Amino acid sequence: MRIANIVSAIIGMLFSLAAFLKTLTFKKFTNVPVGPEFFPRILCIALFICCLILLITNILKKDDGKKAPTISPLNKDMQKCILALAVIVVYALLWNVIGFLLATPLALFAMMLILGQRNYLTMTIVAVCADLVIFCAFKFLLQIEMPMGFLDGLF
Repeated sequence: MRIANIVSAIIGMLFSLAAFLKTLTFKKFTNVPVGPEFFPRILCIALFICCLILLITNILKKDDGKKAPTISPLNKDMQKCILALAVIVVYALLWNVIGFLLATPLALFAMMLILGQRNYLTMTIVAVCADLVIFCAFKFLLQIEMPMGFLDGLF
């Protein structure tokens, strides 16, 4: 398990470094104090620090003899992860087609189903309300246009 953690930590550190370097290519805005690179850089730094902690703790500790768990697509939790990833991919593909307002509640509803929720009324209310809050925050507070798909021109 120790070796797997060390390898994972190094891979995570390399990924965070590559992502951080990618943020250096983001477009700069002169009259905006915090640009689009700010939050991704924070995430890259946080990932790097967490991986560094994982690396140091596993270098310093003795080998416990445990084997790293294997990942099997037959595992129920792994199937949920794969299904959630599929929902995210479909959501990203539908974003420009049907728009944020319609794609987001569908994706949220699907994610709640994957996570085991079965109260459909509550799931619908949460999905629609979250969608509207996020849309209004971006549209009116941040003044960022969200993809509207075929609804373009209504808002």
